[in-house]
Amino acid sequence: MKQDATILIVYSTFGDGHVQAAKALEQAFRALGCRRIHLLDLLAEAHPHWNAVSRFAYLKSAAYCPRLYGLSYRWTNARRRDSRLIRWLQSLGKRTMTAWMDRIRPDAVVHTFPYLAVSHLRSETRRDVPTFTVLTDYVLHSRWVHPGTDRYFVATEELGSELAAAGISDSRIVVSGIPVREAFDRPVDRQTACMKYGLDAGRKYLLLVAGAYGVLPQVQPLVRTALSRTGFDLLLVCGKNGKLAEEMNRSFGHDRRVRVFGFVERLQELMAASACLVTKAGGITLTEAAAMSLPVVVYRPLPGQEEGNADALCGRGALLAARNPEELSAHLVRLEEDEYRRRMAAAIGRIYRPDAARKVAAEVLQCVEQHRLSPEWTPAAGGRKAVHGYC
Repeated sequence: MKQDATILIVYSTFGDGHVQAAKALEQAFRALGCRRIHLLDLLAEAHPHWNAVSRFAYLKSAAYCPRLYGLSYRWTNARRRDSRLIRWLQSLGKRTMTAWMDRIRPDAVVHTFPYLAVSHLRSETRRDVPTFTVLTDYVLHSRWVHPGTDRYFVATEELGSELAAAGISDSRIVVSGIPVREAFDRPVDRQTACMKYGLDAGRKYLLLVAGAYGVLPQVQPLVRTALSRTGFDLLLVCGKNGKLAEEMNRSFGHDRRVRVFGFVERLQELMAASACLVTKAGGITLTEAAAMSLPVVVYRPLPGQEEGNADALCGRGALLAARNPEELSAHLVRLEEDEYRRRMAAAIGRIYRPDAARKVAAEVLQCVEQHRLSPEWTPAAGGRKAVHGYC
């Protein structure tokens, strides 16, 4: 069964996390024997111009007007799920999704972004394709929730409880953890990583990651704060922001305590070489750090899901948050202490659920098999004849 299942994974390039989650799931399905796996950036294919404008607006608002982004996040979160706006947002790309489903005839659709066009199609056309949603943050937004979704995979028990409070039955919620690429589930030797990048294993490195698109605010002041107030050397990852990398090289290229990188594919190696991480509060990055038991300080989390992620993990002692350079400095000074750093590493390590991608893939395939064997199954949007349906 596993080898002949066709899986469609739907994602978005609004932030890199949804893409990385989709890739992690693709790896896991392949490891379980699946060969027919399709990845679809739905909005980019369905509405390429609108997608480009929306991504540009998202990145610019995140960098220069975070309050506006936070306002839109809270406003849409407060809308009723059956409101006209939310139904429209969740149904974006229905025509493209219909074409894909007619062409590849998937046995299951997995979402890593809250486009829920398949759920709408099921309720409108009775297409009985099992549909799954993988939440990539530690906080819930109402756009993830749709009655036509058969399974939700979430990061923590607390997030599962939030979903249940939103009206989702416990039988449809799986606390799997957030999927990350399999490289983060493998141990990385620090000495080897230091040798690869020409680093001194006797030094303590602070890894500063500006995000996949390099939109972490106030990077230059952050670097100056860390250099002037701590003994850390810095590994600065600018992501796909070439302009930021050029600027940082001009400002700090002469400083032996600073190494500037662009986009880094094997980020786990720099994490292994580092004593702590300063970054944005994206769900995937935080999960990758948790996999490496790497202490994290998030700087000025973006109002919305990033702020929610920071609050959720700070509440469990697994994260430090800084709203200004002074708070950042205080956190970093504490993280220079070996014992404090060990306690932080243990706390963030406890939130990590290993092999999340494989667990999600295995459950999806089990549901596909039950769907094939169960003539009594009916789509979630139209009701089931049993509590669990085919899943």
